[in-house]
Amino acid sequence: MAVLLRHRPGLLIYAALVFALFPAHLQAAEVFLDAALAEVNGTFIAASDVALARALALLGEQPSPSPILRPEVERIVTAALIEQEARQLRTGGTPEDVEQAWQEAAARVGGPAAFEQWMRELDLDPSTVRQMVQADLRWRRYIDLRFRAFVFVTDEDIGKALGPGEHSPEARQAAAERLRREATDRDIADWVAEARQRATIRLADIPAGGVPLPFGPPH
Repeated sequence: MAVLLRHRPGLLIYAALVFALFPAHLQAAEVFLDAALAEVNGTFIAASDVALARALALLGEQPSPSPILRPEVERIVTAALIEQEARQLRTGGTPEDVEQAWQEAAARVGGPAAFEQWMRELDLDPSTVRQMVQADLRWRRYIDLRFRAFVFVTDEDIGKALGPGEHSPEARQAAAERLRREATDRDIADWVAEARQRATIRLADIPAGGVPLPFGPPH
């Protein structure tokens, strides 16, 4: 998954040290610094992965300039486990699906021109960025097909959630969506707990203040 650190054995470094070793004037400047944050079944997750996921709103992340904290690393590890399973099952969509996901990612950052300029400014390889977009597509499709598709909410469930009395169709729909989301989250959590037992996962030491983001989203 890593933008810069994919499949480099023995490279799991402590993120705190990566930045501590750079002189203060370089830390304050706009210098592209990357660090391995975790390893999942031989694939490294780097700070650049988190930065890219945030910038393009991939793998459940949202744009933010704040440092990378341990809970976010754990979320990306979970996403990596799901994406790896989806890859094995070839749950990735058609080339047309991938292209649509690419266009949607571009739209989220201001359109194709702004997207391309941002990648040029950061010297990001578009093919590598596309791989991350495709990983997000696999992740989303697997969740839809493996979990959401098997969640069923009955009228009785909705009635229990809302309690006695009359309720508007909007209220019933909102309750149904909430129940589906909660059930899906429970099923995913159970699956992830089992997957973690089978997986080889290593996490770097994340300092209390977090790991600085190597780059941000387009302005």
